[in-house]
Amino acid sequence: MSFQKLKCKYYNSLLKRKLLISPKVIVQLDGGICSQMHQYLLGQYYAQQAFAVRYDLAFYKKWGSDLNNQFVRNFDLLRAFPYLEFKEASALAVDVYRKRYYNVGNNTGKRVDDFSFLQKQPPVYLGGYYHLPANLWLEMFHSIFKMSLEVLDDPNKEFCQAIDEKANSVAVHVRRGDLKVEVFDYGKPASLKYFQTAVDMFRMRFPDAYFYFFSDEPDWVSKVLLPQLSLVDEGQVVNLNGSDKGYMDLFLIAHCKHQITSKGTLGKYGALLADNSAKVVVLCDDEIEYCWKELLMNPIFL
Repeated sequence: MSFQKLKCKYYNSLLKRKLLISPKVIVQLDGGICSQMHQYLLGQYYAQQAFAVRYDLAFYKKWGSDLNNQFVRNFDLLRAFPYLEFKEASALAVDVYRKRYYNVGNNTGKRVDDFSFLQKQPPVYLGGYYHLPANLWLEMFHSIFKMSLEVLDDPNKEFCQAIDEKANSVAVHVRRGDLKVEVFDYGKPASLKYFQTAVDMFRMRFPDAYFYFFSDEPDWVSKVLLPQLSLVDEGQVVNLNGSDKGYMDLFLIAHCKHQITSKGTLGKYGALLADNSAKVVVLCDDEIEYCWKELLMNPIFL
């Protein structure tokens, strides 16, 4: 038996007998800023039940990129929301919990409305992907995540001021990267026709609409998408932040009055951070997206 296995065996023995080591809830974190927010929120549900919660950051140390290994995924949660209470799980605890106390999420592979995991007690490792009852999730989201422009650097702060000068600013999130092809969990990517229809709708509603395009592939937006939209001086591609600073794009998106979203969650989370009765949020008319009907005030599916 290797030394690591001996350590794990000894750790688990102490854990089961509650000697020196108290049982905990460990939540796996991965992906970009929105995934981190969602998984943090999951852990906070258990923290509200007075359980000790720790977070597993191994993904960012061992992988730290998208599915195609093209765009970086940093742990940015505490850069975006530095006030959050956060404790990382030790490598030894992660090793033991993943092997012995692993629970697969109810949104892993197939989304099912089985919320029995909410009754779990430590020790438990929450791996994979989860969704919570909409009313519970939304209440926690708005109570936990508060925007502060102080986390932005000077160029992004200046850009926020420019956004404020537009009467009807519209953030357009164009997710490409690993979601520019059909992916089981996300469905087909947003089409050119979808963006054309969404932009035309806003131009009809708000003649002074100004469009800010956010994308992990800004060159594609400039060369392929924009020529299809007939925009002259009514829009621009935002190229301040790469995938290594996605949380800054999140705040810029949230700063816009309205949002056109695509697959993925950056545009939707941006909308939620500043949702209000006057905001219009456009989503793909795809069954996978319909869960957002319960979360956004004024969703429109095109």
